[in-house]
Amino acid sequence: MKTTLQEFYPDIWQEIFEYFNPIELYHSFAHVTMSADEVLFNKKQNLRLRRLVLNSCVNNLSIEILYNRIISLELHEESYLHSIDEFTEIRELKLVGQSEWIIHLVRKVACINKNLERLILVIPGIGPLYDLLECVSHFLSLRSLEIYANEMEEKIRRRTLCVKQATIEYVKLHSCSCISWVDLPYMLPVLCNIHSLDITLFDDYRNAFSSFTFDKVRYIRLTLIEVPFHWIVELMKAMPFLVKLKLRGFVDTVGFVVNQKWLSLFELCRNLEAIIVNLSLEVDDNSFYFDKIQTTLRKLNLRLKCTDDDYDYYLGEIQQSRWWNLSGTIRYHGDDHI
Repeated sequence: MKTTLQEFYPDIWQEIFEYFNPIELYHSFAHVTMSADEVLFNKKQNLRLRRLVLNSCVNNLSIEILYNRIISLELHEESYLHSIDEFTEIRELKLVGQSEWIIHLVRKVACINKNLERLILVIPGIGPLYDLLECVSHFLSLRSLEIYANEMEEKIRRRTLCVKQATIEYVKLHSCSCISWVDLPYMLPVLCNIHSLDITLFDDYRNAFSSFTFDKVRYIRLTLIEVPFHWIVELMKAMPFLVKLKLRGFVDTVGFVVNQKWLSLFELCRNLEAIIVNLSLEVDDNSFYFDKIQTTLRKLNLRLKCTDDDYDYYLGEIQQSRWWNLSGTIRYHGDDHI
């Protein structure tokens, strides 16, 4: 039996509409059938619209869209939107622009929205990080925070955060500029309740480690930039109930290929179930070719492989710098590790 568009019930249209972003939706389906319009324009319909992206390319936003139906919004500073006041039901918000504009907008959204769960901020530099964290802490409903800073050479302007403890459980913080161990204590009011942390860490060549703990962290994903192994050890001491650790990036020490050091991490965190490794190392000697090193790493389920195309050429040479990749998943149970 054939069914025409005019015969679709409103509940079917509502399921269909979930696959479209709001702009496509209203441009394609508005005034096509009465049952579709019943879903699009009747305020009593429980239609929730996702993936609305407003940037400089969008200058014909339909005036028929009910903004209080939008639950997922990406807003760029150069967009033509003049006011965010009508977007009262947003659950997920992504802001792309200069830090001053974002800080102003976040404060405004905090006054009109009590249901925001996920906030994504894309800024040029990491300098005003603490200003961002301070205004973000006003969202009592916020559970996930992601901050990306793409420009280099800007340093964080450190200061004490004057905020109540935040309710954020997931934090992702990635920057091309320096974020180091010593920055974390300053963020404690915002990070105190996190369960999952995804962060880029640089080695800023400081030897002092602050005494603090993240008792609620269960998963951490680190992007490392020239970080030595003892920094990993200190970080693990601060997260005693960690369950999973994921490491990637570039490291500058051969300590990462010593199996006993990896096993010591499981002694620091008794709940640790797995360490997932995908690291690049640059070494200027041939020691990594030795069977003893390769064998001990294989016992940990780690693979160490030279990634240089001229592997065979350098095999017999001494003091030749080459790149290696260390990858695999370490699991540890008592005296047995896989």
